[in-house]
Amino acid sequence: MWNEFQVKMRPFRVFSTSDVTKQFPSMNLMNLVRWQDKGYILKLRNRWYAFNDAESHENIGWLAANLIYVPSYVSLHTALSWYNLIPDMVPVTTSVTTRKTNKFSTPLGDFDYHRIKPELFGFGYSLENMDANRTISNQSRKIMVATPQKTILDFFYINSFYDSKKDMKDLRLNDSELANIINEEFYNFLEKYKSEALKCRIRLMIKTYGL
Repeated sequence: MWNEFQVKMRPFRVFSTSDVTKQFPSMNLMNLVRWQDKGYILKLRNRWYAFNDAESHENIGWLAANLIYVPSYVSLHTALSWYNLIPDMVPVTTSVTTRKTNKFSTPLGDFDYHRIKPELFGFGYSLENMDANRTISNQSRKIMVATPQKTILDFFYINSFYDSKKDMKDLRLNDSELANIINEEFYNFLEKYKSEALKCRIRLMIKTYGL
């Protein structure tokens, strides 16, 4: 049973009890508890699991972050680091969601979620291959990640305390990367936030980094 389970479920990377039931309608879900106890699989949260070698797969933490708290997409500090907008590696996977702000500790790492209004959620993200070395024909799972423009706007929308030139400098944003991001699409997204306070923070950022 375990061998057949691995064959069918490994392509999911991260899977729920619902995924298991669809593939194995008659399987006793207590098998998941036994396999967890044996160390074959990892329990992430509320009916969500991954295989015990999950950490060897690229970005599986981001995929898990998308799936265990829906809807959400990776943004904020994690995406800033990924786009080389800040110099530091970020140990926590940060996301935005339309649900309440929350955080979870899992065997794949710590996940932080920050709430934004539903009308600010449905734009400005892309679907990225979870495994860079897998082709579309190999059915790599997709991860929802904010675009660079949306990442910056989400960050300053949620972190409203960045209101001085010193605060902006302390972020150590990559000005050359920023210069490529501040474009027509960026300003179109900015208008969707309908926030004068956010516009002020963006103007301060632009002035601080000489853009």
